[in-house]
Amino acid sequence: MTTVKKQKNYAANGTGTGSVEKLWQEFFANPVDWWDNRKNKRSPYYPDFKHKDTGEALWVEGRMNPSWIKSELSKLESRMESFLDQNASIRSDSFGDHFTPY
Repeated sequence: MTTVKKQKNYAANGTGTGSVEKLWQEFFANPVDWWDNRKNKRSPYYPDFKHKDTGEALWVEGRMNPSWIKSELSKLESRMESFLDQNASIRSDSFGDHFTPY
């Protein structure tokens, strides 16, 4: 039986800016693979984002973060809001007045 070894939490242990930048790049490449804990953080020390499989953690206010993190996060949030709004209008149009029970 093979066990999966968790990767190191580079963002938390501060092993270098390059490692933190790599994690942020992975986050922006696949944001659905990360838990967004910003609205329900248990404490300020709890990460803003945590990878669903590896447990790696990222903080928006991390001291080792590249300067572009906040602007890219803002762009991602705008795209996600637009996507959610678009899907909500599609759902309401799909059922709206056209829905008839069997």
